[in-house]
Amino acid sequence: MKRMSYKKVKTARSKRPYQKLMSDMCYVNELTYDGFKHFQLVQDEATRYVWGFLLKRKDQSDDVVIKHIAWLLAQGHRIEVIGSDKGRELLNNNLKAFLRARGIEWTSTNAYSPEENGLVEQMNGVVMSRVRSLLTMVDMPILLWGEAFTFALEVLNISPSSALAGETPYTRRFGERSELSNLRTWGCLAFAFTQKVLRKRKLENPGKPCIFLGYAKNSISYRVLDLRSGNIQEIRTVEFAENWTVERSYVEKLLLNRFSRGKYKLPSKIPYVRLNDLTAPSASMSFGVTSEDEPSGKRHCSEDLRDRDSSTVVDVPIAVGEPALASVPTSGLSSVNPARSAEAEARWSRACGLREWRSLRDQLDTDGDGGVGATGGVGLSNSSSSAPNEVDGDLSNRRVSVPVASPLALRDSDGDRMEISDSDLDYDDEATETAIGNGEPMQNISRFMGGDRESEDEAANNPSTSFRRSTRVRQQNVRLHDYEVDIPASLVIQAVNELLEPTSVEEALSAPDAKEWVDALDTEYKELLRNHVWELVDRPDGVKILKNKWVFVRKRNAQGEVCRYRTRITIKGCQQEYGINFWETYAPVAKAESVRFILLLALELGLLCRQVDFVTAFLNGPLDGVDIYMEQPDYFNDGTGRVCKLKQSLYGLRQAPRIWYKMLDEYLRKCGFKRTKMDAGVYVRTVGENKVFVTVYVDDLLIVGTETDIDMVLGELSSEFKIKDLGEVKHLLGMEITYVPGHVLMISQKGYTEKILARCKMDKCKPVPTPQVKGNFPMPGDPKRESVCVNSDPEVDYRHIVGSLQYLVQCTRPDIANSVRTLGKYLNCFTREHHVLAKRVLRYLRGTSDYGLVWTKKKTTGPNMQIDAYVDAWRPPKPEVRIEAYADADLGNEKDDRRSISGYVLQMEGCTYAYSSHKQRLITDDTCSSEFVAAAECSTMIKWKHNLCKELGVRRKQTVLYDDNQAAIAVIKANTGDFKMKGIDLKYHKIRDYYEKGDFALEYCPSEEMLADILTKPLGPTQFKRLRQLLNVVPVPDKQLVSGKRKRAITAAEGQV
Repeated sequence: MKRMSYKKVKTARSKRPYQKLMSDMCYVNELTYDGFKHFQLVQDEATRYVWGFLLKRKDQSDDVVIKHIAWLLAQGHRIEVIGSDKGRELLNNNLKAFLRARGIEWTSTNAYSPEENGLVEQMNGVVMSRVRSLLTMVDMPILLWGEAFTFALEVLNISPSSALAGETPYTRRFGERSELSNLRTWGCLAFAFTQKVLRKRKLENPGKPCIFLGYAKNSISYRVLDLRSGNIQEIRTVEFAENWTVERSYVEKLLLNRFSRGKYKLPSKIPYVRLNDLTAPSASMSFGVTSEDEPSGKRHCSEDLRDRDSSTVVDVPIAVGEPALASVPTSGLSSVNPARSAEAEARWSRACGLREWRSLRDQLDTDGDGGVGATGGVGLSNSSSSAPNEVDGDLSNRRVSVPVASPLALRDSDGDRMEISDSDLDYDDEATETAIGNGEPMQNISRFMGGDRESEDEAANNPSTSFRRSTRVRQQNVRLHDYEVDIPASLVIQAVNELLEPTSVEEALSAPDAKEWVDALDTEYKELLRNHVWELVDRPDGVKILKNKWVFVRKRNAQGEVCRYRTRITIKGCQQEYGINFWETYAPVAKAESVRFILLLALELGLLCRQVDFVTAFLNGPLDGVDIYMEQPDYFNDGTGRVCKLKQSLYGLRQAPRIWYKMLDEYLRKCGFKRTKMDAGVYVRTVGENKVFVTVYVDDLLIVGTETDIDMVLGELSSEFKIKDLGEVKHLLGMEITYVPGHVLMISQKGYTEKILARCKMDKCKPVPTPQVKGNFPMPGDPKRESVCVNSDPEVDYRHIVGSLQYLVQCTRPDIANSVRTLGKYLNCFTREHHVLAKRVLRYLRGTSDYGLVWTKKKTTGPNMQIDAYVDAWRPPKPEVRIEAYADADLGNEKDDRRSISGYVLQMEGCTYAYSSHKQRLITDDTCSSEFVAAAECSTMIKWKHNLCKELGVRRKQTVLYDDNQAAIAVIKANTGDFKMKGIDLKYHKIRDYYEKGDFALEYCPSEEMLADILTKPLGPTQFKRLRQLLNVVPVPDKQLVSGKRKRAITAAEGQV
């Protein structure tokens, strides 16, 4: 009998992060410096992310796993399964009780079957292999295997995995790319910054030598081993010499003295070793170690530079307080700040780095025998000529000038000193440029630093070797600004300049399109003079003079081309004081439901739609009852010191919108328009048997009526204001509108949607069929907990995404209303889970960016509809319109407070024009109550729309309200179910009164046909797509398909009117 093979067994891996965790413990037969000899791994099966914990005893395993799971649950993650082997360290009642109380399933492997827990079992070997490699690479003692273990896990989590299609576990877990710029060679030499208050002497060097061990867990800092005290510290500002480390024996003795009460005597000088030469013992270098302390096989550097003014080496520190950067070449030295602040790095380098290196001098003992004396060593110090290049930009990428020392004192093969003059050396006119950072050796001075060992050996063995002057042609170094920009690059620069709007007059006048900006400034100033906005007066005493600012905008057409340059002089209203220079500020605008309703009326009645824009609208209103003074604007300041006393309203004033609205409202009423009480932004006028409808949104007017009536209104407006006739409506309030009168009207926001995707860096993401996953409800947010910042880019901020999506919902996309409502609850306490949900909505929009509301004269909508169907669907307008309403509720699925979700949809002639998805204000405990509340809220919207139709003079049939709950219908119709309704607030019972008065009819609708269901809960793809189509949210055909039939359709519509 043979053991069953696992090769043909296919295990389904979890797809959702944190769905299944796997754990295993491993015993290491070595102690760390702080007494650990076990480690525990916990791995997420979906993302392959690994967490590691060091243990002193096996019985600590369950406690570590319990605390880790509790931490993940507190972060808002859902864990369903945790698997492990049958080790007794985990197989105990404590862990089982903990998992059982939280509904987490525990699975275990069969005996002697590690394949069943293969991922984490394999990870044990992978981690230990990397730990051994780290310790071997830098020749560190085994006492540091715990630090190497932690560092290896950090690297594993940000390394690509073939199981994740080349992605990293970090990316799968957090949804963003990991930052790799802070990766450094483990065990390399580092210099940690010492705060000023901790220095013992004024001239003490701020940098202390350390060994890099990894990254801090709970702060943005590095873990380093202090090479003098032996303490493990976490420090934020550190510089690295990645080509250098310290001898193993020194580190081992240091750790034993610090953590094990060892009494080893350490050498007075730290023995540094070049990492590149660890594999070649004869090439290693020991600094500041006497012959008896020097390890066998090591050879001293035979170089000794004497010039104290321009030396290339410095001495090794003897004790704490002496220059700590001695004996270390700058090859591979880089300054890295975890916060990545270039200014901070430059300040740090100026404070303690290169300036200290320049000030250090040789302290050679010329009486020593054989190589390097007691203070001999090799290092690097930059001369003062390199100062201009030392603090430019990031230390890891810049180039510094390193002059070669002169005169140079070397020892020949016999140990005798030989002098080399300046004429024997090769000098450039400028200092030799040497790259530092990224672990690259300094090739130009490697023969003096021991980097080129073959050349050094050859020179040492051949006394006749001499230096010759270089024969290469000398030329100045090419700087960045000396490069000539080619044509493609210049086009890119020009395009970037066009995207960046000027922020001041100086920037506008220095831009490539300065001429256009000057014309725009002159045009705006002429408008200011034409409207008599201000008068120049002497500067008054005791009065606050407000400042102003020019605003520059490039207006673009639908193709994104610049079509107009616009400038505005705006006063800084933030400097106004309430009660002194402003009082009321409210100015109403037309509601989105009203704008859609008026457009739908135009479609049903076969009317035309015209759009009008007011030129400098805010400059028309008189400023009465208050004196406001402003500084003269830039570019038009006459230099007399006078100020502008405002006579008319101006952009930026707190009261400017209200002044403009009152003036426009007064004039429209004077022209015979009646303002509706249901919406202060909607006006109607009756001309004979015809009606003219006007919607006002600040300075954008939508006029609906016959061509004759519209021309009459335009004439009346142009006689009082300076207006711009934009023709038939195409772009209104960010909506792209295509209208064939009497046939079809299409509203979309494709350009706005693509702009959101590009700004959020999701324009190339993979689309998904639905904005939410069915049955997936996010974990409750904690308002007391600070929000998790998942991306430092403000353009991808969670609140920015939700705000942009909300405007889509308000205008044209009811299909994402429930998704955006859910995301909006966590604006102050969002986590990474909520950010992933927001990205899913963006992925859905990526595949449906061309969707919008498409209204036709008959209810034929679908993804494959053609424009021929639109035109052929026209029929004469009906004398009465038919309004239908759908109301639905989802009972208690909100995990935050168990409130129900209400949703309603209003349609006119089968075309959706009003909708809502919101949380109910009271808690209901049964479906009858929640459906009753949802129907009551919908009845309020029905009543409001009835009153608006009455004011507009629109005849309608009786509205029908559809509900999918028979109990709620019975309660409304027969006033039954008083026991269930006892907890319902009185204001919701008004629906009974509306029904008794005959304001609407109430009918049952099956749940499968309930349109409002899409607004209350996540649905599956099939049901979602069907309801989305019934909501008239379908692909909007290309406008070019419509333009070919527009002329025939408009002619037919005018004939019918």
